[in-house]
Formats: sequence, C-alpha cells, structure tokens
Amino acid sequence: MKTKLTAIRICISCCLLFSNTGFGQGRVVINEFMSWSGCTTTSEFIELLNFGPGPMNIGCYIVTNGTYSVTIPPNTIIQPGKYFVLSGQDILAQGCANTDSAIHISLNWTTCNCTNTAVPTTGDGFLKDGGSANEKIILLDPALNVVDAVSRNQPVTASANISTPTLSGGCTSKTFDLDNMSVNYETIGISTGIDNSFARKVDGDCGWVKTTAISAGAPNKTGSSSSTAYSFNTVSASNCQSTTGTISIQVSGSNVASLFPMNYTLAYDADSNNTFNQVDTYSYGVDSTPTSIDINNLAYGRYRITVATSSSCDLKNFDFFIFNCYGVVLPVKLLYFKWNGTQNGQQTFSFKINDWENLKEAVLEQNGDAFFEAAKTIAGPFNGNEVSITAPPSSSVRYRLRLKDRSDRIIYSDVIEVNGASAASRFWPNPVKDKLFIEVNALQTLTAKYFIYTAAGARIKEGAVHVKKGRQVIPLTTDGMKGGMYYLTMENEVLSKPVRFLFIKSN
Repeated sequence: MKTKLTAIRICISCCLLFSNTGFGQGRVVINEFMSWSGCTTTSEFIELLNFGPGPMNIGCYIVTNGTYSVTIPPNTIIQPGKYFVLSGQDILAQGCANTDSAIHISLNWTTCNCTNTAVPTTGDGFLKDGGSANEKIILLDPALNVVDAVSRNQPVTASANISTPTLSGGCTSKTFDLDNMSVNYETIGISTGIDNSFARKVDGDCGWVKTTAISAGAPNKTGSSSSTAYSFNTVSASNCQSTTGTISIQVSGSNVASLFPMNYTLAYDADSNNTFNQVDTYSYGVDSTPTSIDINNLAYGRYRITVATSSSCDLKNFDFFIFNCYGVVLPVKLLYFKWNGTQNGQQTFSFKINDWENLKEAVLEQNGDAFFEAAKTIAGPFNGNEVSITAPPSSSVRYRLRLKDRSDRIIYSDVIEVNGASAASRFWPNPVKDKLFIEVNALQTLTAKYFIYTAAGARIKEGAVHVKKGRQVIPLTTDGMKGGMYYLTMENEVLSKPVRFLFIKSN
C-alpha cells in the first residue's frame, strides 16, 4: 500500500477541523430521461439522483437544454439515495415514465412558473426527439457551475441566450448561453427514438443504455452492470496508540491511471444517530495517485464515503466505522430484503446482511390493524449466506424486517408489499359508461380520498369515500365526464395497496 498523507484530519481532543460548508453534502447527477414519448408531449421527464453520502439542497439549481430552463424552487432537499423527477405534468401514467406504476412527479415545468419561457405541450416539448437532434441536458448550480452534463452525441445542438426567473425573489436571475460556456459533456452515443428512455447502466454510473424499461423515481432497470471494470475494497482500522484509524480504498482495472484523479465526499456521523443529515460534517477531497484512496487520522465514529472517477461518475458508496479499541460492535447493514412468493402455503422471504456475525435476532413483521406485529422470529447465530424466512398465510400484504445486533441496536427494512389475491385491487367495467366499481382491501375503517385525472395530467374530479375494514366494492359515478382516457388514484396509509389505474370513459 502506498503511503499518503490524508487531506482530512479530525481532532480528537478538541473539535472537528472540517465543516459542512463550502461544498455539497451529496452528489447529484442526471440519472435517466425520456424525450417526447407516445403517451403525450408533456410526459417526457428528467430524473435527478442524489447519490450521497448526505442530503443535498438543490434549491435554485437550473436544469436546461440550452433552449428551455427550469429553476428548482429554493430549499429543495434531496435525501441521499433519493430521486427528483421533472416533467410537464403532475402525474405520469404507468408505462409513460415507469414500467411498474404511475409516477407523481416532483416538479411540473408546465405549471411551476419556474421556466425561462413556456415549454411546448405539443410536438417537440422540452427535449427534441429523433433524427439528428443531439439533444443535451445540463444541471447548473445557482452560481452557474456545471454539476452534470450529458448529450446524445456530438456536436451538441446550438443554444440560445437564457434568463432564468427569480421565483418571487427566492432565487437570483441568471443569464447565460451554453455556447459561450465551457461544458464537458458525457456523450451517450445512442440513437434516439420515441418511447425510449436513456438511463445510466446502473445508478450513478458512467455509460448509458437506451431502454424501454423506464424507471423514473426508482433504481434504473437496465439489466446491465457497471460500465467500468474496477472494484473497491474498503479496509478500516484503528490505531489504539493515537485513538484514530485509517481507511484504504483499492482501485483496480485495465487502465487504473485513467480513473484518477479520484474524488470523494466523506461524511462523518457527528451526532452518532446512525443517519447522515444536515447537522453532520462533510469534506471533499481529491486523490491523484493510483491505485488507492488512503485517508488517515480519522476519529472514532461512523462514516460514509462517496467516491467517483475522474469523470465524476461511476459513483460508489462505502459505509465504515473507525473503532475505539474497546470492543465496539459494528452496526449491521441490511443488503436486501425481498419477497419470494408463496411456497407450500407459506409466504417466503429472504434477506442478506453484512457484518452478519454481529446479528443477534431477525424478526419478520406483518402489518395488522395499522401497526406491525411479529410473524416469525429467527435467532442467531447467522452466517454470511442469504437467510430464508417463512410465515403462515395471512391477510396482511405489508411486511418488514426488524434486525437486532449484539449491542441491542434495532434497524428496520423498508416495508414491502406481497402480490396475490389478497393484495390486488380490481375495477370494472372498462370502458365505463356511468358507474365504476373498485374492489379494495382496507386494514381498518377509514375515509379515503380519490382523484381522477385526464391522460394529460389535469385533475378533473375528486371526492372521498367511507371504507370499512376488509375487502369490499366501492361504486364511483362518472357522470359529466367526457369520453376518453382517464387516470384514477386512491391512496391512504392503511389501504393494503394504493389504487392506481387507467380507464376509458365511453360516450
């Protein structure tokens, strides 16, 4: 291992010497987009991702293609690992932006009053489709620094002079012409086409694919692996003589030198609450010497580091602990938790963790009357393999995993919903003439709101219905609605599954 003096030092006896000002706490990239699609012009979208390690304030950031610009409202926060989707309508129907479900977008550029000029709602919209249109998307910070920039090919399309709005004084108006700016574009190099999204091979990666498996607001569904052959191995240590530690991230590949200088953002859990938020401390660093990133003199505590290659993509996150030499147990990290279907009349799940030797107990919990209760408990010892867990059949459709480590710290998985007859919501008839029937399953008695939208995303009807606990059929009238395609949504936290579907109203 090479010897390198770190750019980051934390003072143990006094205070932290780096602060959370002067640089971003996260890494925001343009992660996926779709130009004008066969749904409607306004259903095109652009997805931003905050890769981490911490939250990112993207207020007053600008998304532009050189002709149109969208200014993101002040104090807009993206949490690490979360997405921000821009589009020309409030809701995008299933298949128009995500293969799995309808999408409630984060910012509607048609109605936000945050564009430099009105974005067309017919023909070519924010982005141009097909042909030789080497369309580009650029993300600028409030000082007009380029955060990320991608283009379909080179040379990029010509730009115009743009003046951005102030959003009622919340942002400073900026005037720029991309043709007069130095922009280093990541070239996708893939032909265009209607109903094709363009997504990074994996979230935050260098390299793109053209795919119809669209996934706005969710991890990319490209079926690809990372575009670069390098790998990372994190080694943590403690120096008990000085109560500090060192990490080394090894980088390998066919041409390691081309990946450097590597840059990184290091997050330190200053308040020891096992989350990374605005009150924690962050530092940005650059390592120009292959083949590793070495950081020493790190104080005891929990860290997350986000590293990137010289292209500022191929992003990777690593969580690590610097031990205090007094037998601290490393917190368990859940790698995944998933439902595998029904086998022999049992609901089957599986999960995998790192630091498995520190796991004391795993509890599969199911949702009852608006609270979770234990369905199955598994006690250690565990090994490093995937763990299977089963539960008897139940009316519950929402499950989560509760993990307890050897220090009795508790972590929970995300809640997942199982498929099957008990989870399904049905509706009929389709097309509908004057009355629509919806079958739902409620976990308790409630009042649920429903909304009906046009295919273009305009809300034309809303109301509320009384729902009793259990499975039942709800009638809704469609009187006064013109013939055409509509989208209905009904959501409540205790509905077993949100109701979201398209239907056709006949004349």
